Amino acid sequence: MPTNPGTKSVNVPAETHHLLSKEAKRLQISQADYTGAAIRYFAERGLHPVEDVAREGQLIMQQVKKLGDRVFGYLQEEERSLLIPMLAEMLRSRVTLERVLRLNEILVNNLTQQLNDLPATQLNEQREGLKKLRAQNEEMIDRQVNEALISAQKEGVGKLKAEEQMGKSASALSQ
Repeated sequence: MPTNPGTKSVNVPAETHHLLSKEAKRLQISQADYTGAAIRYFAERGLHPVEDVAREGQLIMQQVKKLGDRVFGYLQEEERSLLIPMLAEMLRSRVTLERVLRLNEILVNNLTQQLNDLPATQLNEQREGLKKLRAQNEEMIDRQVNEALISAQKEGVGKLKAEEQMGKSASALSQ
């Protein structure tokens, strides 16, 4: 019978008690501490102490799978919220660019035919005007690209989601 009312006794086979004594002595801890630690180990991990196959590896694999699922879920969310809209915009830009280039080819052919009929002085004036127009167009393209990049840097995906959450919180409070 235990002398301490806060403890209980357990009957174990003599061979098991011998192992307990040997290991507790080797680790320089009491048999009660060793037994308590062993029981907590199995209980906290949900392991079955009698099974021959250790489930520790299975638990680790479950945790790895859960983490993998979380990462995969995050990547899917990024794809839905960021990558697919970016792809759609790139495709739209590409199609628009192709159409504009085709229209430009048609216009250039028509203008070339018209310019062949102009006197040399008017032709030079038209060329100078075209050079100015090209320079202005290049400046506008550069400016718009820079503005888009600056805007994208200011409004990253995480920032947008945080702002959406703040907006939802504010609208919930106002109701």
